[in-house]
Amino acid sequence: MPLTKAQARKIALSLPGTSEGSHYGKPSIFMGAKFFCRIHDREEAVVLLTGSIEMRDVMLEAEPGLFFITEHYRNYPAILARLEALDAKTLKALLAAKSQRMEQKAAKKRGASKRAVKKIAKKN
Repeated sequence: MPLTKAQARKIALSLPGTSEGSHYGKPSIFMGAKFFCRIHDREEAVVLLTGSIEMRDVMLEAEPGLFFITEHYRNYPAILARLEALDAKTLKALLAAKSQRMEQKAAKKRGASKRAVKKIAKKN
């Protein structure tokens, strides 16, 4: 069954650490202080960051009935997922995968920061 914008918003906000805010003047959902996704204001779609244009292109090719982009996103690693082609389970899976990538990136960054602090401490 297709999702409504309200249902998609509720699903996104059900993930731990998510909250609502504004991103480039548009209502969006954040995980911590980072942009997580947004329900598109004109399209019946959810905007998701993919991490790379290459990944976006793979997703577009694999599932053209589900994913698309507009000219606005042509040079940006983001994809739109059609609400009419989404069900709750699929959206949860897409958002959980994005959440996991964000956490891995944050953990890697925290590790790099700890190593830098140890290196500085060692010099002193």
